[in-house]
Amino acid sequence: MSQKSSLYRTIEILKHLNEGKKLCVTQLAHIYEVSDRTIRRDFELIKELFGDFISKEGECYQAYEKILLEEVLCATDLMTLANIVNIFGITSKESVISDKTQALIDKSMSVYDFKSRPFENMKKREVIRQLEHAIKFNKEVEIFYKTERFVGKRNFQPYKILFLNENFYIVGENVSKSKFEFLRISLVDEVITTKKTFFERKDITDFIKYIQTPWAVFGREEITVRLRVDYSIRRYFILKKYLPSQEVVAHFKNGDIEVQYKVSNLKELEELVIKWLPKIRVMFPRPLKKLVRKSLERKLKGLLDSN
Repeated sequence: MSQKSSLYRTIEILKHLNEGKKLCVTQLAHIYEVSDRTIRRDFELIKELFGDFISKEGECYQAYEKILLEEVLCATDLMTLANIVNIFGITSKESVISDKTQALIDKSMSVYDFKSRPFENMKKREVIRQLEHAIKFNKEVEIFYKTERFVGKRNFQPYKILFLNENFYIVGENVSKSKFEFLRISLVDEVITTKKTFFERKDITDFIKYIQTPWAVFGREEITVRLRVDYSIRRYFILKKYLPSQEVVAHFKNGDIEVQYKVSNLKELEELVIKWLPKIRVMFPRPLKKLVRKSLERKLKGLLDSN
């Protein structure tokens, strides 16, 4: 069997668990042509996402309940699964999702409807597979990258595929420039795996763990940002974290709240501040005020110039 993507493999493992089958690491590793370690990571990921619902006997796993997905997945989990299938362009012919699971997805959609900004539809599945393989085995790759202003090749050490702001990025070190980079996968024309391998740097893996936006800057000291949020919109910030580092640090007598963020680049908060003006004020630092002011001036100039 040819190598399949980790997404395909994980969903297929979930399907077999749902059928009550006992799954053994070595056997799965042989079927999917991957290492035992990779299969163990698959099970760790499944447990992390869906809870501790499987028992382990030696190197074999089995679900407590035969109807796994029906018991474990809630409507939001099903919607996430449906979106993953849609994002990667898996057709009904290719899909490993069972009719029963698809029925559960359809049923949840009769109650829930999830709306968000448009996300990329990933059609470059071969690029994804090659990047997945390189990440798993710490393989250096040659990436052919094409933007509106740049076409070129770079030697790249890939660490992780991230989904940020409805876009997919491959993140890692540009060996050619000894620089950490975010690369939009939709702009990757070709990936060639080299014979070179690399050891992951702890400072890079730690940075990736706490990335909040594509504007994060590797190696830069964290900046603390404090915003005063008007009482009329404070409920939105109490109910939702706009960045993972968001923390409500003060409540004022008039009902306003103070919200704190930690970022590596002030641009990470530019869009959020502009969105909530004039109901939000930058308390600290001053450079964020200047950044927002300049951005608004450019937008206004563009609007006036278009008339």
